[in-house]
Amino acid sequence: MMEVTAEAPAKLVLLGDYAVLEGARALVLAVDRRAHVQIVSRADRVCKVSAPDLGIGEACALIGSDGQLQWQCDEAISAKLTLVDHVWHGMLREGLAPVSTGGFDLALDTSGFFHVDGGVRSKLGLGSSAALTVALASALATYAGHGEVMTDRTQWMRRLLHMHGGWQGGRGSGVDVAASVAGGLIGYQLVGPVREPTYEAMPADGLNCLFVWSGQSVSTSDSLQRLALWRKTHAADYMAHMSELGILSAAALDALKQGRMPSFIGLTREYALGLQRFAAACGLEIYSPAQKRLADMASGGDVSYKPCGAGGDFGVVFAEEPERLATFERAIVSAGMHVVPLGLDTRGVSCHMRPDATPSPARILT
Repeated sequence: MMEVTAEAPAKLVLLGDYAVLEGARALVLAVDRRAHVQIVSRADRVCKVSAPDLGIGEACALIGSDGQLQWQCDEAISAKLTLVDHVWHGMLREGLAPVSTGGFDLALDTSGFFHVDGGVRSKLGLGSSAALTVALASALATYAGHGEVMTDRTQWMRRLLHMHGGWQGGRGSGVDVAASVAGGLIGYQLVGPVREPTYEAMPADGLNCLFVWSGQSVSTSDSLQRLALWRKTHAADYMAHMSELGILSAAALDALKQGRMPSFIGLTREYALGLQRFAAACGLEIYSPAQKRLADMASGGDVSYKPCGAGGDFGVVFAEEPERLATFERAIVSAGMHVVPLGLDTRGVSCHMRPDATPSPARILT
């Protein structure tokens, strides 16, 4: 019996939100909430999936002679497994799917991407689909005997970006996939006319952050769909805002690389103001009402505050010194928002194989 386990971290976009879609440099942080995948071999041609966070206790598919998955469950269950199905067929096209190894039990765990408060469970906007895509694809490749594809992380990231981007309808930038593959703090950019994704490691020393959640879940895909409609009728305005945000983000990343933290903090504050102007122009709720209050409070102090990514759910507070974050945390609580403890994840995707494993489904499902 063979067992493969894989993990990939969550992400937060600290700078470059929206502008990264137009080639701007973005600052992205991999955080220590990880998607877990476990594959345990079976003697038959059945793929049995358990995914408690999707409300799936057990779903089965037959692996056909052509490698196609033939789901043996009702439409409501199979609809929840569209990402699994998409990743499997993406790996099949890449020649990396384990079609000749027999069946397997597949356990998916994304519990770290949820916030539980008073028995109420809410999804955090930390890129769970990207992290699960990276972990699942890496586990499948390793199980199929192609673990070497993970050696060149930049190339692996690019292959997975196309795979996940297809599931998103091509609207995303790929920052979440890059963070899940690479880990750490990275500068990310889509370069040239073909939008080639590239990333570089950024120094995290001296970067003091506090992460705040608004208490509401926001759909990034919905925000990008609405933005695409606005862009069609306001192309010049759109590009003007993207240019402003891109210039500020690039300057902030340069300041961070050079260790000029006062300049970095000031540029993050300017970026936050640019986001406010952009939100007012396009009508997106990038700032929730509570986030607007926090931004107002930060504007009069020695910290900066801005939403992360599409906005509305997570935000980040930047400060030169940790003590200043502690002071501002009291204001966050009074504004009715939640400070979520998130640490830097430096590992990125990791994958391990045990050729002679004994079944251990509880390891992932508890």
